[in-house]
Amino acid sequence: ICKVQSLVAHNSTSIEEEVSDPSSFQVVASKFRERFNMPEEERLVNYYSCNYSKNRLPRQGHIYLSLNHLCFYSYIFGKETKLVLSYTEMIDISRTANSIYIRTQNNSEYTFGLLFSPSETYNLLEQLSKMAMQKMIQDPDSPSFDHDPVLSRKTSKNVSKKSFLLRDLTARQHSDEYRMFFRLPLTEILDGTIKANLWTPYNKKYVSGCIYLSQNFLCFRSDVKRLVSIVICMKNIRSAEKKDDSLSRFENQIVISTKDASALQFSQISDREFLLNKISEFLSKQEEPKHKERPKYDKGWTKVQALINLRQEEDDAEMAAKQMQKMAKWEEHFREFGRGISMFRTWEVANLVLQGIPDRLREEVWLTFSGAIHDRDMNPGLYEDLVEKSMVKYTPAHDEIERDLHRSLPEHPAFHTEEGIDALRRVLQAYAFRNPQIGYCQAMNIVSSVFLVFCDEENAFWLLARLCETLLPDYYNDKVVGAQIDQGVLNELISEFLPNLYERLDQLGMIKMISLSWFLTIFLSVMPYESALHVIDCFFYDGARVIFMIALKVLEWNEEGMLSCHDDGEAMQILSIFLSGIYNPEYPTYTKNYERHKTQKIHTVIESAYKTYEDSITAQKIEELRNKHRRKIVHQFEVDTETSIIRQLRGKTNFSQDELRLLLSFIREEKLRNSRKSAAKPPTFQGEPVTPIETLFDDDSPKDPFTRRGMDVREPRLEVYNVDLEIFKTLFTELSVWRECQGVDLAEKLFQLLDRRSLGYLDFEQVIQGLGVVCCGRTVEKLRLLYILHLPPLLPKAEIEMGHQTVSSGRTKDGLAEVAAEAEYFFSEVTTDDAFPLTDTAFDLHTHPMDLLLPPTDKSASVTPNLSLNSGSGVRTSVFYVDLPTADGCKSIDTVSDISDLGLRDKESNCDDFSHLSSQNDDGAAARVDPQISMPSSLGETRSLSSLRHFVVDQSWDLSPEGRIVPNMPQTNFLILWTSLLEILEYTNDNLRRAYEQLIDQGHQQRPTHSTKTSGTSLNSFTQMTMPDDEGDPNGNTSSPGRLSQEASSSRWNISFKQFSDAVTPLVDEKMKNRVDIRKEIERVQKNRRKCKV
Repeated sequence: ICKVQSLVAHNSTSIEEEVSDPSSFQVVASKFRERFNMPEEERLVNYYSCNYSKNRLPRQGHIYLSLNHLCFYSYIFGKETKLVLSYTEMIDISRTANSIYIRTQNNSEYTFGLLFSPSETYNLLEQLSKMAMQKMIQDPDSPSFDHDPVLSRKTSKNVSKKSFLLRDLTARQHSDEYRMFFRLPLTEILDGTIKANLWTPYNKKYVSGCIYLSQNFLCFRSDVKRLVSIVICMKNIRSAEKKDDSLSRFENQIVISTKDASALQFSQISDREFLLNKISEFLSKQEEPKHKERPKYDKGWTKVQALINLRQEEDDAEMAAKQMQKMAKWEEHFREFGRGISMFRTWEVANLVLQGIPDRLREEVWLTFSGAIHDRDMNPGLYEDLVEKSMVKYTPAHDEIERDLHRSLPEHPAFHTEEGIDALRRVLQAYAFRNPQIGYCQAMNIVSSVFLVFCDEENAFWLLARLCETLLPDYYNDKVVGAQIDQGVLNELISEFLPNLYERLDQLGMIKMISLSWFLTIFLSVMPYESALHVIDCFFYDGARVIFMIALKVLEWNEEGMLSCHDDGEAMQILSIFLSGIYNPEYPTYTKNYERHKTQKIHTVIESAYKTYEDSITAQKIEELRNKHRRKIVHQFEVDTETSIIRQLRGKTNFSQDELRLLLSFIREEKLRNSRKSAAKPPTFQGEPVTPIETLFDDDSPKDPFTRRGMDVREPRLEVYNVDLEIFKTLFTELSVWRECQGVDLAEKLFQLLDRRSLGYLDFEQVIQGLGVVCCGRTVEKLRLLYILHLPPLLPKAEIEMGHQTVSSGRTKDGLAEVAAEAEYFFSEVTTDDAFPLTDTAFDLHTHPMDLLLPPTDKSASVTPNLSLNSGSGVRTSVFYVDLPTADGCKSIDTVSDISDLGLRDKESNCDDFSHLSSQNDDGAAARVDPQISMPSSLGETRSLSSLRHFVVDQSWDLSPEGRIVPNMPQTNFLILWTSLLEILEYTNDNLRRAYEQLIDQGHQQRPTHSTKTSGTSLNSFTQMTMPDDEGDPNGNTSSPGRLSQEASSSRWNISFKQFSDAVTPLVDEKMKNRVDIRKEIERVQKNRRKCKV
């Protein structure tokens, strides 16, 4: 006999003792993280001894199951074997005898043999895989799972020696099963179980079974399947007392009295004192749910009662007799077995449900058996608040709801009136506001209209919530994931029970066509309304397995006709005629206006389905098959999303379609690896996430539940493939030969260049724009990009100085230090202070230069701040990030059409002086300048980051003198550029040395001119404003800005891209023209990671 395994925390000292794992397990967990390079956040769940079969050679070792990975380690004959697999890449997990078979999305196969605990290993693997898949469905942008422990608030009477995390996951699994069987709220956590016998007064016997205890419920389930079960709400318990009898079979009894004057008697409880203490503890914590404080609404609506009252009078007389007969049976059952939540649930009530529920009792029975009554009682007043808020706050679902209102159960007279339509609108809008992750999905209007016929408005709302969040999870989201998963389940059931029909349906390609509407509307869209009602009765009592049993029975009865079909249209017609002909003789209401072809009574369909498939199709089997097909469906969604993205990028990239698909998969894998460190906590229950109730009652909350980052949450979440700097660096390093460059972080520079709006991440199109040049571009394109990445403002002065010191100290590859030393010699006679007037305060990597173009928010911001201070020259130099005006004035630089005119040899487009630039500023695009400050016309040199960016974005720009010209490069930047080039090439020779010397000479010969025609081609980065020093010279005269600028520029060294390209291209073309084999590189990385190789 098992003792109660209590899970509720009540002693902080015992919590610490229980949370800590056994010391031996902690040692194993530490070795696990060390062997497989796992972060601290990746917690080990358990490990098992096994062998891994590879190339028909078994390797004895251990399999490690962590929160996000399956790992294997073996050490035999001095050789290590390591393997790491993520649960999200597994497509198939199966078990045969003592072996576990795994297949991944790249069609790799792995087989593990276990002599001990194969069932435990397989079940744990399935549970972890299910958690990973559910996380991907609900939050694909962060698919890794950071476990939210259930046991962190609990203690146990009998603590197992297993790891804390394994015990916690086991408790979570038991809680899921507990909630599913007894239809309890999703927040209910199983506290423990204990063996006991229940006295059943209807047959005066004791029934052996198990008591299940949680904070708000006490439940009982018989050992004999479906013999009897009972649910008791803690708030309805009046007392729990001991009762002692002399007979041994009645020992250790307790009697629980409820507020409805009934008494439940249990006996042979092994630890009666502990159970009574726990019940008393939970009773002491019970509080009556209170209406939350909410605004007083001037309600212009009233909740409607069940719309069945609008039925025509002549119909009532015709159905009265049959309804009264049913009512008599149910009333008799209630007198014998009890009524409401705490009724004895036996085979008798199951038989009554199979015969049909009377219309007057449907609301009560549906609420009780579905569990929606618990959600309603726990949230009093919530529905009214949701309705009021949904009326005043528009959501994207409103338009969709309006379109479908008049298509909801049009055959029922209740929805020919405004009263019925308005009630349906309120229910759907309130639920869309409550659960924005779902919002509204077609088919919700159909099932909701049926609920409104038999239930009042609020109860219909809670039935809909229960249906979407628990009974049919993931059905009603944007991709109807749950329904597609169940299509796969039905497909497998057909192959098992109707193999001949399966082959034919597979040939016709219609297996998925026949069942989607069956699942989404619970047959309401394919059967007559009065017949589908009977299916809904059984569905609320017995769950989703009813749908599968009826579907199989319908296919079985039509197997002969469908085997003889020539095409899918003919097969669909056979099914449509049969389903539309299923009739319910108790509801003749809606068949009077036309003669319907009758095929089968609904009672016969349901009874035959139960008789044939009840023992074969269980809730447990359905859940196992769902886990199996969930993996396939989620991965298929990924493939479909990738296909859509690739289609949009067709013709816009240097990569092939296969390479794009590989890159998308690689990015998804990288995001999974990175999200382990900062994964969000998962929901405390499995199912569709809903908006927290506290948020719904907060009128001051400015958040729109339908928006996420300004997007409709129900749109395809393409941001799954957005890339931050860390992931972009990984892509750049693993896929590009430019990873050999050590002096400059080219990945960071390229990321900054591509991050058009300074969002901190790149979308996939931006990623492939940059990588497309680096990996697959022509030599001249690669050289141009490398050149641009070394231009200011991408390469700030502080970084140049740091690189200069590094080069001088010899931190270069072998053979490159000598070239760097020569660069020192060539540049020794050239003044460098004014070549790049940017200090480390003028450019912050965390503040995008484009931000300085935004209009100021107050008057103090109208004066451009002094961003650079050159005290050594006796002048203050202010640096402005500006964009030169186009012919239409200065516009936003964030679009291709609004690119600054940097480098265009167009006299009308260039600004001769800064005041002219400022006067053309509109929309705050250019820098704001104090009107009292005047600027000399010779200082018109400007350059913006956007102008550099578009040299990469638009590769079609001409490099001729008539087209765009890449800005010239100052001497200090060129030094770093040349070092980077040699690091990428990984060699140097005499030809490169001569080219280098040639470029140095050309740079000395290059002299800037200050005419309007060429002012944009030298150092086109900034507008440099020089102001007089406050102290002046010894004679009391301030320095002349124009004279100082001219003296500084007279010794300026610079080189153009054309000169650089002409000198270098012939020498490096052989190496740089090679295209990176993306497939080979990605497979190399994946293989190394699976083997834990760095």
